[in-house]
Amino acid sequence: MSSFMATRRGLIAARSGARSPVAVALGVAGLLLIWVILAQIFADLRVVPQPWAVLQAMWDDRNIYSGNISTTLSEAAIGFFWGNVLAVALAGVFVQVPAVERLLLRIAVASYCVPLVAIAPILVVVLPDNAPKEALAGLSVFFTTLTAAVLGLRSADRSALDLIHSLGGGSFFILRKLRLLSALPSLFAGLKIAAPAALLGAIIGEYLGSSSGLGVMLVQAQSSFQVARTWAVALVISALAGLGYALVAIIARWLTPWAGRDVSVGVGAASGVAGDGRARSLLVGTAGLVGSILLIVVGWYAVIRGFALDPYFAKTPADVATYLFAGEDAAEHRQRLLAALGTTLLDAGVGYVVGLIAASLAAAVLVAFRRVEQIVLPLAIVLRSIPLLALTPLLALVFGRGLLGVTIVVAVITFFATLVTVSQGLRAAPVLACEVITSLGGGQLTVTRKVRLLYALPSLFASARIAIPGAIAGATLAEWLASGKGLGSLLVSDYTASRFAGLWSGSVVIVVVSVALYGLVTALERPVVARYAPQQVK
Repeated sequence: MSSFMATRRGLIAARSGARSPVAVALGVAGLLLIWVILAQIFADLRVVPQPWAVLQAMWDDRNIYSGNISTTLSEAAIGFFWGNVLAVALAGVFVQVPAVERLLLRIAVASYCVPLVAIAPILVVVLPDNAPKEALAGLSVFFTTLTAAVLGLRSADRSALDLIHSLGGGSFFILRKLRLLSALPSLFAGLKIAAPAALLGAIIGEYLGSSSGLGVMLVQAQSSFQVARTWAVALVISALAGLGYALVAIIARWLTPWAGRDVSVGVGAASGVAGDGRARSLLVGTAGLVGSILLIVVGWYAVIRGFALDPYFAKTPADVATYLFAGEDAAEHRQRLLAALGTTLLDAGVGYVVGLIAASLAAAVLVAFRRVEQIVLPLAIVLRSIPLLALTPLLALVFGRGLLGVTIVVAVITFFATLVTVSQGLRAAPVLACEVITSLGGGQLTVTRKVRLLYALPSLFASARIAIPGAIAGATLAEWLASGKGLGSLLVSDYTASRFAGLWSGSVVIVVVSVALYGLVTALERPVVARYAPQQVK
């Protein structure tokens, strides 16, 4: 009976936790106040217009918004659908067949790490019409949804798994009857991240080349130095991204009213096969790495030859190897790339740590104090929804083009995904365990430290894994648009000068480093989760 009552109280609390109109109004008012203050502070720079100037620009362009919004939303919706469908399907395969995960996970990470400046020209050549923008939107959501889905599928309660096993249920039966239901809260957390990401992916595709869409409007406004119009387009994009996030959140609240309040919520284990010895794990990991590399190389050649891509810009693995190791200037090429890589790793590393820590602390505060969440979370959504292509030059003017400016850009990218995922993990703590701490006189800080944090460990590590490729991608974007240093700047320089061998080689370096750092966090996750997480799952 006590468990039933706790569950009932949790469901009531989940429903009552919806954001009230007053809280939303306070969040909007706070945002407008900050905006007006910033406009006054940076009036001399003329980079932050007053809200009314932006509204006037929006009104002046009212007749051209509908067509461009329709184009961008169509591209984002198609990419969102296919990217998430493929991610969820692959997550199911990963959970059912761990050997496939060891083989393909690195490829999935690599797809998330490929610099857009390198892949966009290929997509334009290979795919017709709006397909390149749709593909970029799909790539923007694929990896984060894959990670969230795998985490959710592995979050099924161990006692329920053991019960079904003892009754003769197979892995596919468990997937349909238990894992999919257990995965919904984590999956919806990933989809909330994916909704703004799909829109921004489509806009980046338009930014790199298109005839219509909000990205095209943004390019035209920036190139003609129309500051108010640039902010107006960015505000429309932010509103659409926030609307997408809110729509997914409403659907999630409707389909998963128990999310984060169940009295028996398991935690996801780190990926890998439990019980493997060290020697066997090393052997299996090595085999998976070799297999992943072979698949990437074979797929690389297959795409180039299958689409008959021009070898002038489409470089093969052999071309990259020659550029880095066998050519006359190979030593100079390596030195050039390594110097730029050092700058990028510093830029990404500082922003990664700042964003991860800030988001984790913010998530703890939001979960402990729901009223604060109702005011702050809309602001966080708006912050993440602002197109980085418009935000980066502004941040560079305000914070400079050095390490501080790049750190802010990377921290913004890292912050939002971590905030959503860690908040979901903190809410996975059983109500009864939290009530025990409270009944003994413990406050919300004690509940978070003693209970919630332990249940959030898988979500925290999932966020840390997702944030690594995102931080490096954000650093290269900031280096491209602002600092003029690092691999981001180097890649753009190679692209504009038609040094495609250098472009592809730099892209390979970014992918390899990102996958290696991702694997490092995964290796750290296994012993930490095994030692401190309240439950282990199979």
